[in-house]
Amino acid sequence: MTFKRIILALLAVIAVLVLVSLRITQYPVYEMTAAAPPEGGQHVLLFGGTRNTGLEVAKLLAARGDRVTAFVRPSSDRSGLEPLGVEFAVGDALDSDSVRAAFEAGDYTAAITTIGCFSCDPRPDYLGNANIFDAAAEAGIARMLLVTTIGAGDSYSAAPWMARIFLREILPLKTQAEEHLAASGLDYTIIRPGALRTDAPTGNGYLSEDREAFGIINRSDLAGLIVDALDDPSTGGKIFAAADSNLNYPWDMF
Repeated sequence: MTFKRIILALLAVIAVLVLVSLRITQYPVYEMTAAAPPEGGQHVLLFGGTRNTGLEVAKLLAARGDRVTAFVRPSSDRSGLEPLGVEFAVGDALDSDSVRAAFEAGDYTAAITTIGCFSCDPRPDYLGNANIFDAAAEAGIARMLLVTTIGAGDSYSAAPWMARIFLREILPLKTQAEEHLAASGLDYTIIRPGALRTDAPTGNGYLSEDREAFGIINRSDLAGLIVDALDDPSTGGKIFAAADSNLNYPWDMF
């Protein structure tokens, strides 16, 4: 290969990488309606609240004065939740009776689930969430927010091929969970984040209804979008991708 061809090849690679890095800014943003929580605040039954995105959601809700009841397993580490003053319901999402008992024990305005597990057997991504949706419907808890991932359902092609390979056993379960929720009769919102980071919020997180949207988002910013969607009735019955307009995939993962 001549030197000229090498240079042209390098320029072509650079051009492709630049286009990939700019990809995140091309998707339409869903403009949420600023809405106040219901009178007296929310009382949220939170599944998956002991760590990661769920814990960030608990922090935001508790900070603004909402009641939070975290559904935890007997062996769960509650150290992140206890300083927030949240209440606890003990059970296992894979045990439908304990999920049903948790819903029956409170006067909840909504439920949020972020549960999922890559290494668990059995995995709760579908079965655990299905138990949550069924129990919520039985208890008359209309509002339900589910966090899955880009690559589930009709967003499969939006996920990078490496993610599709890595999550090849998880994505069908998350798709089943989404379908189960959509058929439940609940007032649902599904949020599919892209690649996740643990870092301070940037304030640039956004939701998009574009099924090709993909990007990176910090868990702290994702939590803010979840809480905003919880309060906004216009998000009912919708599925969103979540990303950050200032974080470019894959460069900002490192």
